[in-house]
Amino acid sequence: MNDKKQGILDVSLKLFVERGFHGTSTAEIAKTAGVATGTLFHYFKTKEELINTLYLNIKGCMLNDVKGNYNDKESFKENVKKLWLKFINFGINNPYKFQFILIFHSSPYITSLTKEQAETRFVEVMEIYKKGIEKNEIKMVYNEMVMDYFWGNIFGTVSHFTKYPENLNEKNINLAFELFWDGISK
Repeated sequence: MNDKKQGILDVSLKLFVERGFHGTSTAEIAKTAGVATGTLFHYFKTKEELINTLYLNIKGCMLNDVKGNYNDKESFKENVKKLWLKFINFGINNPYKFQFILIFHSSPYITSLTKEQAETRFVEVMEIYKKGIEKNEIKMVYNEMVMDYFWGNIFGTVSHFTKYPENLNEKNINLAFELFWDGISK
């Protein structure tokens, strides 16, 4: 991706999180990114296209941070914990990206096609839960429910430690995981 396009995405991220979709104009994005409005529209035909591209970009960044192979030498619980911790760390270390996903995950501005593209990227990552069902270690639930429960826990945990950073320590991280684990394990 070229520098101008990436600059527009970076500026858009910050402005969309701080001001929302309607509170952020394309003129303001262009000005803050140091490009002409025409340049912005060269890369993104509409503000809706820009926000959808940004959504896919951020989901891709998250996926790169959390990728990892299932380790058969470790317990299923340890594999789930490693995956869970990667998502928690992404959220804590990338507050604007995390907030953007939290704010716009259910937004009507993110098209169903974009959401579908983003979620299909995570299918591989979420395969770990199928192993848990096969091993009879987690409750028998359908895929969408376990994924929504997982995401809800990630959002809640990161939001908690963002609100109460003084409580962010290994003991409380482990406690948060155990609360999650108790919800899915048999």
